[in-house]
Amino acid sequence: MSDEQVETSPATEEASRKTTWVVVTLIVLAIIAALVWWWLPSSEDSKQRTETVEVDQQQSTEVQAESYEEVTEPEPEVEPEPVPTEPEPEVQPEPEPVEPEPVTLPELENSTPTVLQNLDSADINIRPLKSSQLIRDAVVLVDNMSNGGIVRERTIVQRPDGRFSVIEVDGELYIDESTYRRYDALVDWFVSLDPYALAENYELFKPLVQEAYAEIGYPDSDFDNTLLEAIDVVLGTPVPESLVQVEDDNVMYTYANEAYETLPAVQKQLLRMGPENIKRVKQKLREIRRALQ
Repeated sequence: MSDEQVETSPATEEASRKTTWVVVTLIVLAIIAALVWWWLPSSEDSKQRTETVEVDQQQSTEVQAESYEEVTEPEPEVEPEPVPTEPEPEVQPEPEPVEPEPVTLPELENSTPTVLQNLDSADINIRPLKSSQLIRDAVVLVDNMSNGGIVRERTIVQRPDGRFSVIEVDGELYIDESTYRRYDALVDWFVSLDPYALAENYELFKPLVQEAYAEIGYPDSDFDNTLLEAIDVVLGTPVPESLVQVEDDNVMYTYANEAYETLPAVQKQLLRMGPENIKRVKQKLREIRRALQ
């Protein structure tokens, strides 16, 4: 067989599906993670402005005192004319702060259209999103990723075109690097997400996220902690520096490198995206991680 002949296997379709689920999970992970960012009000600026005003007033008083000291000859006293007094203006009460109207969230079962509409209004590209139960699917995927696992029954975005394939070089099988390019468009979308716009939507829909998390058995847990754990798992994925050798056992491809084969399931599937895509995904998640901290 020639050095560059493309090999396929009955396992390729299964491997492709798994890799797609992992990429989809990363997209959701990025969305949810980027959303957990709120701004804390600071009183330092107002305090500094107050102190500055007080200093200016003190300096003004000193200047006036100096100007009085320079006058050596007393001026003749002039009887001041009576100043007509005007009634003091009536003090108007300060207006009551306007409380924002409470947002009525939809039922979790019917929340996906509302979520998509809000993301679209925030200029987030929602075209790749295909889930009919976006929040529920996202929560399940992220929860499994936090434990290093993947869920094949859930999907969030449309699968990329093409199939997973390998090449044979000197009698050994390697992942065909052309396979990596099928994920480029999805990763492009992933790294382009605006965390500021997403943050507002996360805060808005956080009660529904917690409700979905309670449904799968965590009624008293904060989803944010699971999210951080999932990010750490993804960031632990190694980046191959050369062609990745695989073995075909007629069921699925396995990694010839034992260090790769013993990785958590989610990291093993991420390796099929290729080194450059892995680097880009991890860089985006690092930015999100810093924002969370």
